[in-house]
Amino acid sequence: MLAFLQLIRISNLLIIALALSLFYWFILVPAHHYKLFTYLLPFTTWEFVLFVLSVAMVAAAGNTINDYFDFELDKSYKPYRPLPSGKISLDNAMYLHAAFALGGIALGFYLGWRAGNFKIGYLYVISALLLYLYSSYLKKIPLAGNITISALTGFVFVLLMLFEAAFLNTIYFEGSRFVMDMLLWQVGFYGGFAFLTNLIREVVKDLEDMDGDSAFNIGTFPVAFGEKAGKILTAVLVVVLLFCLSYFQMLFVEGKAWKQFTYILLLVQLPLLLVFPMLIKAKVSADYKKLSWLLKAVMVLGILSIPSFYLFNRFS
Repeated sequence: MLAFLQLIRISNLLIIALALSLFYWFILVPAHHYKLFTYLLPFTTWEFVLFVLSVAMVAAAGNTINDYFDFELDKSYKPYRPLPSGKISLDNAMYLHAAFALGGIALGFYLGWRAGNFKIGYLYVISALLLYLYSSYLKKIPLAGNITISALTGFVFVLLMLFEAAFLNTIYFEGSRFVMDMLLWQVGFYGGFAFLTNLIREVVKDLEDMDGDSAFNIGTFPVAFGEKAGKILTAVLVVVLLFCLSYFQMLFVEGKAWKQFTYILLLVQLPLLLVFPMLIKAKVSADYKKLSWLLKAVMVLGILSIPSFYLFNRFS
C-alpha cells in the first residue's frame, strides 16, 4: 500500500483535493448563498466528491506514467522508488495508469453530462494526453514540460468554473454576471498562484535532479543551459510571483482588507524571500530538495488563505 501511495504521489493529490474543496466550499458556495441568494449549486455533495476524484485520478495517471518512463533513470538515482525497487512491476504500473486515466475521463464525461455540457469531458482527455506527452517527450525540452505541468495545475480551478458557467447558463439568476466576474477574479488569483509556484518548484526539482537528467540526456533547462542559468531563472520567476502578489496586495489596500494583506505578506511573500539566500547557497541536490519543500509549504499556505479570507470577511 505504501508503494502504491508513493507511486501516485498521494501528498500532491491531497493538495489538489484540498485546493478544490476549499475553493468550492469557501468561495463558490458562499457566492451562491450570499450573492445569488440560492442554495442551488452546480454539484450535489456527492457529485463534487466525484469531481475531485476525477481530477485526482487523471493526476494519479500522470504521476504513474511519469515513473514508468523514468524507470531506467530511477534505477540509478532513485532506487527506492516503487518501480525500480520492484515493489510494483512495470506491467502493473501501466495497468494502473490506464485505470486511473480511463476512470477520470469517464467521470469527467459523466459530470459534464449531468451539468448539461458533455464536451467538458474532452478536457479530461486532453489533460490525460498532455500528462502522457509530458512524461514521454515534453520533459526533455527545456521549460516545455515545466510549463505544461504548471498550466495543468492552475487549470483545475478553471475546470471547476466551467461547471459553474454551465450551471449559470441553465438557470437565470439576477446578478449572475457579477458573481461570475467575482469568481473569475478569484480563479485568476489562485490559478495564477498555483501556476507560478508550481513552475518555480518544477525548475528547482530540475536543479535537484540535474545529474541524473544529464546522464540520461533529459534536456531540462538546467541541463541545457547550466546550473547558474537555472538559479537565475528560478530567481526571476520568484520576482514575477512577488510582483503579481504585490498587485493583488494593492487591491487589498484599496479595499482596506488589512487582514488579507497581512496574511499574504507574512505567510506567502516573506517565505518566498527565503528562496533567494537558499538559491545562492545551494550546491548539492539536498539543498535544492529543501528549497522544493519550502515552495510546497508556500503553496499550501497560499491555499489555506481561502478559508482564512472567508473567516476574515465573515467576522470582520
